[in-house]
Amino acid sequence: MTSYVISAADQLIIQSGTPFSCEIVHPGLSCEINILSNLPRIMRSNSKVYLPVHLIPFLLYKRKQVMKSPISTISRALVSYFKSICFLSFMVQILRYNWCKQKNLLKKVDPFVPLSGGFISSFALLLESNTRAMEICLSIVPRFCETVINLLKSRGKMIDIPHGDVIVFSFVIAIIHYYYQHDPKSLKSTYYKVFEKIWGIN
Repeated sequence: MTSYVISAADQLIIQSGTPFSCEIVHPGLSCEINILSNLPRIMRSNSKVYLPVHLIPFLLYKRKQVMKSPISTISRALVSYFKSICFLSFMVQILRYNWCKQKNLLKKVDPFVPLSGGFISSFALLLESNTRAMEICLSIVPRFCETVINLLKSRGKMIDIPHGDVIVFSFVIAIIHYYYQHDPKSLKSTYYKVFEKIWGIN
């Protein structure tokens, strides 16, 4: 299998937006064969990424369920683990495939290439379970907001509020604590258990 090791000189060519040959990225292979042949390697790599993500909550919150119905509980956990591996692996490979095809079509690398790749590859999230897909969305949205804020700051279009992150954190905790007290069912059960250990029953 080919690896995605690109020389520093070729990286400069790619980053400059200059049209480049696919031979730089996957010499001797077509775009399709390269993506398919590297998929098992990507999946093995992502399995290591997702192992603690699935294993730690399983050990913390699923012990009683394992004792009660071990086969069904472990089976669901393994299926969920496999879905996560497929989601991340297919998303990465779709991004790479889109990069090759869009670059060849447009004969250049412009902002449309990563934008279209990000949009198309995000549909790999359909492979995830509904609850984990929601968790991924909730984790990505703050990163998006942070990126926009940093971009506005770098262009001088937003003032830097001292300890603004603390103010935002205070508002978020206030909202979460309100629902923890008055509408606990609106919180995810695992999150509620964590807050219950921190705040207790008030």
